[in-house]
Amino acid sequence: MIPLIPFRTRVVPAIACLISVALCFLYAYYRSELPHWWSQYGGGIPYVLFWILLTFTVLPQRSYIMGITVGVVLMTCGLEFMQLVDVGWLTQFRTTKFGAALLGNTFVWMDIPPYFIGGAIGWVVLFLISSREESTNVSPKDTRVD
Repeated sequence: MIPLIPFRTRVVPAIACLISVALCFLYAYYRSELPHWWSQYGGGIPYVLFWILLTFTVLPQRSYIMGITVGVVLMTCGLEFMQLVDVGWLTQFRTTKFGAALLGNTFVWMDIPPYFIGGAIGWVVLFLISSREESTNVSPKDTRVD
């Protein structure tokens, strides 16, 4: 049986997830003003961070942090490589704004490093969030001195 997780355990990751959405919008807005590497490839960082935080909001277990991080990085790399596949409906979906934002539309090797950077940042953020939760979940009997 899966243990019930307190609602407040999901609040902090959900807020962090919303912040990552704001970072995605900020990136899109200021993209043209950023240095070349950041404007061309930097969007992968907040993209991966969003998916890591969203997954942790749904599955907020400290023991899942590494699995979530590695899984999201591998999935985003897989999506990047899927751009090499020419499947009619998938290619058509990628031509839409939503499809291009979600899956991308062209394979570029330089898109891969930002996924790993986003994964590393996501791991640190999840570790900090879960450490905060652990420190606030101390019961009175744990603090008793005999």
